[in-house]
Amino acid sequence: MKNKLTCLIISLALFSGGCKKDVLELPEALTTSKTNLVSAFESLNSRMAAAANYLVSVNMDTTLIRTKMLELVNGASNIEEFSWVTPQGILKIIEPSIYYGSQGADISQQDHIIKAFETKKPVLSQQFLAVEGFYAAVDIHPILDNKTVLGGITALFITEEFLANIMEPLLLGQDFELWVMEKGGRMLYNQDAYEIGLNLFTDPLYKDFPELVTAAGKIDTEESGTTHYSFYKTGTSEPVTKLTYWTTFELYGAQWKLVWVKPE
Repeated sequence: MKNKLTCLIISLALFSGGCKKDVLELPEALTTSKTNLVSAFESLNSRMAAAANYLVSVNMDTTLIRTKMLELVNGASNIEEFSWVTPQGILKIIEPSIYYGSQGADISQQDHIIKAFETKKPVLSQQFLAVEGFYAAVDIHPILDNKTVLGGITALFITEEFLANIMEPLLLGQDFELWVMEKGGRMLYNQDAYEIGLNLFTDPLYKDFPELVTAAGKIDTEESGTTHYSFYKTGTSEPVTKLTYWTTFELYGAQWKLVWVKPE
């Protein structure tokens, strides 16, 4: 009986060891880019949450709102503008002054405005064409007095510039590439600027590279992983096979896919 029990324990140990899933080891630049991105948004969101509480404490005084928006702008070089949006979805106060022309615009039908005011929670938008005339994304924090929405504070940023601040220091002198797409396939950042804004699933540029489209599908649906695909080497028209790793940055339900690739 003792021998049978010993054999059973050994068999279970071997089975357990054989079924153990290998831990995926991501390239250092990829994990660092995610860490730095998390840190950048933590700093931004901490300042925005504090500002929202402050505006409630001063009874939404418009002079003080403008002063606070300017203070936020001066403390965030990677943000294009800060604004106060009224509960009706009107861009009421904007800083810096270069965007004063957009004050008074009705943005009440933008998805992120609707979601933030309905859920009473912060939202990170998908990339969209802003009323200011360029493609961007918005981080919005609703301003709440108890459960009453008094509008929201928005941080509008040009996505590729925001991401370039994170990615470019990691690329200096390296032989790998980094790119970022939002869930759904839109390219947010790429060293080949002509790809920014294209959709990996629908743009004609990618139709002759089915391996890339397949890889993009995996990247879009899985949190992290590794694969291969063929596409042009950065800065050239030379197709090469690329080893690929990816991970996911998630904030307020939005997902950005951070991708590391190296030509083989």
